[in-house]
Amino acid sequence: MKNTLKRLVLLSLVLSLFTNLSAEKVKGIIQGNGQPLGEVLVTDGYKFCVTDVNGRYEMDTHPDAEFVYIVTPKGYVADYSSGVPQFYQRIEAGKTEYHFDLLPMKGNPDQFAMMVMADVQLDTDHDVKRMMDELLPDAKQIVATYPDKQMAALVLGDLTWDVYKYNLTFKDFACQVGIPFYPVIGNHDFDKYLTPTEGADFAKPYKDAFGPLYYAVQLGGVYFIVLNNMEYYGNKRYKTTLDMNPQMEWLSLLLKCVLQQEKHVYLAMHAPVKPSPDSPMIGGGEKLKSMLINKFHATILSGHYHLNTNSDLGGGLWEHNVASAGGTWWTSDVCRDGTPNGYRVYVGDKSNVEQYYKSTGKDKDFQMKVYAPGRIMDRPEEVVVNIWNWDANWQVVWYEDGKYQGAMNQFYSFNPDYLQWLNGRRAVADYAPVRTEYYFSAKPSPKAKEVRVEVTDRYGHVYQEVIKLK
Repeated sequence: MKNTLKRLVLLSLVLSLFTNLSAEKVKGIIQGNGQPLGEVLVTDGYKFCVTDVNGRYEMDTHPDAEFVYIVTPKGYVADYSSGVPQFYQRIEAGKTEYHFDLLPMKGNPDQFAMMVMADVQLDTDHDVKRMMDELLPDAKQIVATYPDKQMAALVLGDLTWDVYKYNLTFKDFACQVGIPFYPVIGNHDFDKYLTPTEGADFAKPYKDAFGPLYYAVQLGGVYFIVLNNMEYYGNKRYKTTLDMNPQMEWLSLLLKCVLQQEKHVYLAMHAPVKPSPDSPMIGGGEKLKSMLINKFHATILSGHYHLNTNSDLGGGLWEHNVASAGGTWWTSDVCRDGTPNGYRVYVGDKSNVEQYYKSTGKDKDFQMKVYAPGRIMDRPEEVVVNIWNWDANWQVVWYEDGKYQGAMNQFYSFNPDYLQWLNGRRAVADYAPVRTEYYFSAKPSPKAKEVRVEVTDRYGHVYQEVIKLK
């Protein structure tokens, strides 16, 4: 680790020769529970430096840098009494010292549980009430499930629906959950009301509430790296891309010099890197992939679509697109693809990580829903199961009256629960139902009394549901 940190500092110094013509030197001390912490990375979003054995650092900041912040080290967290960890400090004119006093996290530092939510998208007091009445107690129950693990949460953008006063509401929600929440900026977190002019800072409401647009934190030996993939132009106009600097140069420096020995890396961003199976990656996506494959066990975490998918991007790289915690804009109990309102939970250590989808108000073993014949329009005589967190490594089989029948047949379908919720209403763009491939069917014999569906996920966990036919 020491050698990689030295390489990082050397590369940062080389970069500083070209960027620090009017830089300001800053310094400080990083402590953990009152004791100096060595080998902690400090950054201004352009370059890095490393604390010495006494926790001290010194760095020439870039002229355009807005924050001094740290890569939160394993076992520690910055003060999160506001709901969001204060791992950053805004650079102030004339101020040259920025100190950080970190707190030890509860639980085993080698074990973690990361809650991953997407698109909370608060728009009205009705949305806030549902979040507090439904999502809050569910999240608190999951926190209580892992008392021996160090736990945090990621929120993959669109914390509000352009209603920035709710940034404080969300921070209050995070406080009540009781774990540190690390946010990601989404398209609705930019200021759509700001007049597009040269130098307009559309991200100001987000930065005022949550800090830098890209950063990293270590939890249980695993690195979670937050990125911005929204290039925002104003008036709700934006492009999804990663092809933006200084972010990608910062990321390249981090990956090359720091994380060589850390095999599990999660990269969190708002929009998917690969929007659909048939589309190319967004700008900078292929470059990101080349940084990761054959180097890390890497997974991309994204939201934006309010759907739940698991996509194999090749080379061992996966993307988990997480459904909206509020479902269909807090108006129903399912998303447009039939995924229940909820979030994902990642549990493990630096060697092994598992994830599952947690449906709000349901047990953690609620991973599928079985429908009797007649519920699915294009399979009227068949038993159908919807498995919203499915990927190609899952197995789906069925039994008729206790006798094994083999694998069920996969097909695309709309979700009957969402169609029932629509109830004939015109499905405008934001509410249009979405067909997905996560449906499996089997046709029971005329004399069958019951069907049992057995699903095995990629980790070997088995889920079963029995449906009575007579």
